[in-house]
Parts: sequence; C-alpha cells; structure tokens
Amino acid sequence: MNPERLVEALDGGGRTVKHAGLTFTHLDRVMWPESGYTKRDMVRYYAQVARVMVPYLADRGLMLKRYVGGIESEPVVQQRVTGRVPSGVKTAVLPLARGGRARRYVGSLETLLYAAQLDAVELHAWHSRVETLERPDWVVLDLDPGRGVGFAHVVEVARLLRDILDDLGVGPVVKTSGSRGLHLYVPAGARVDYAAAARFARLVAEQAASEAPRLATVERTVSERGRRVYVDHLQNARGKLAVAPYSLRARPGAPVSMPLHWEELDGLRSARAFTLADVPARLAAEGDAWRGVLRRRGSVGRALERLEAERGG
Repeated sequence: MNPERLVEALDGGGRTVKHAGLTFTHLDRVMWPESGYTKRDMVRYYAQVARVMVPYLADRGLMLKRYVGGIESEPVVQQRVTGRVPSGVKTAVLPLARGGRARRYVGSLETLLYAAQLDAVELHAWHSRVETLERPDWVVLDLDPGRGVGFAHVVEVARLLRDILDDLGVGPVVKTSGSRGLHLYVPAGARVDYAAAARFARLVAEQAASEAPRLATVERTVSERGRRVYVDHLQNARGKLAVAPYSLRARPGAPVSMPLHWEELDGLRSARAFTLADVPARLAAEGDAWRGVLRRRGSVGRALERLEAERGG
C-alpha cells in the first residue's frame, strides 16, 4: 500500500478508484455540504496524513463513526466488523466498551484507508494496543467548555493542567478536539493498568478544579457546571476511546483533531482552527508536533503515588 500513489490515482478523476486491493467508490459524494468537500477529498486527506497518523492507530481497537450521507446524516457508530474485509485490513477479537467481545477493526494503514471508503469521517481509538491491552499508552484529559465559555478559558485550564503535570514529572502534550475543546495526553508507556490511569486522571482533574474553582470543574451534571471548563477524566476506563490524532471531525469546515506544540496555544482562537484543507501542507512542511511521544515510557505510576500520598490515600 502506497498512500502517495493513491493520492495520484484520486487526483486522476474517475468515480471509482482501485489501489492495492482496495476499491474506493462514490467519490463525488458531498460529505461537508457547507464547504463542498467530497468523499474524494476525505480519502485524499487520510492518504496524505497516513504516515503520520497511523502510528497513533497502530494495533489499537477502533470505533468508526460513519456518515454515509455526509455529516448531516445520522451517523453509524461501528465497533463490530461485519462480513469479509479486504486483505491487509486488520481485525481482532477484542473487548467491547459495554462488555463482551467482538471482532473489531484494528489500526493499520490499510484499515485507515478502508475506513475512509466506509465513509468513516471520524476514527476513535483505544488507549492501549492489542499486545498490552490492559495497560494504556496514555492518559487523556478532555477539556469541554460550558455554555458561554470562551476558548481562551479552555487554553487557560490546559496551561494549569500542564503546570500540575509538569510538577509531577509527567509532561503532557496537547491537541485540539476538532470540536469545542482541547485534549491533553499524558504518556504512560503501557506501565500502569487502566484502574491506575483512571485514578491518576481523576486526582489531576480534581486538583485543577480545586486550584481554579471559578474556571475549572469536575461536575458531571451539565446544568451544575456553570460557565466553567469541564475537565473530563472519565475517558480513561478500560474500553473507553478518544478521537484519534489527525482524525477529521463531523463539523462544518472539516476540522481536524490536531496535535500542537504548547506555544501554539498563544494564538489559537478555536478548536476547529485546523482543517482538511491545511493540515497536509503543514505536515509536509513541519512534520508531527508529537514526534517521539509514543516512545516515552512515562512515570504515571510514581506521579500517582505522590498524588495519593498528598491526598492521604
């Protein structure tokens, strides 16, 4: 599979394109009506970013969020594999979020591009890989602004969390959600289990809410959050997923969940600032802002011990 050759084939026109055992159909279907982006644009995007994106998907169980009629249609949330799949597309029998097991898609280059053929605008990935299924590679904190909360406040909470995490010796990285907020990823290096990761995330979120109670909250009831940023730490339980780095989102303008350098938050005005139209060129010029993150071993276990000691267990 050569994604660059696929881009050339897509640019050559044709309602159907075949490449390396995959067949891409209905390429002129409009996926983002307000901007006119088509399925061809979407498949091209995923081919262009594949070499950077796939490492964040590789060997992880996936959830595909499919929009067969474009982003204004009712999505199909697909975890189970149905029927036969083309050669090279990875699958495995893995747990489901609500219990039980099923044959699921597993991240690879071929799986990413086949998902695009299935109209999967968004790809959501497990925090752990198949070979270390019970130990996540990262801890995720999802910053969700309440009604009337400006994006500048989301940035402020992200920086507060960075300071807390830096002090604990587990420096995080940051990406846009592609929707309304920011996501912080704390490298864990598959060295703690999901229970420990969830406890760590909760304690960090609670510390942020304690230090800035007018700005941040861990209140789960939406009506009780007020005009604050919700620090969602609940996405770290076994079976939970997060939208993958570089995934498109089903929002107007085809925004991307975009990995950033921390200093880029200074001029950022929206979680939808990066789109299908500009991300490939940025990656070609600058590369991946998170380069090397997956190789970090992390010290979440030691940081958790410190937090629990400070909180009295």
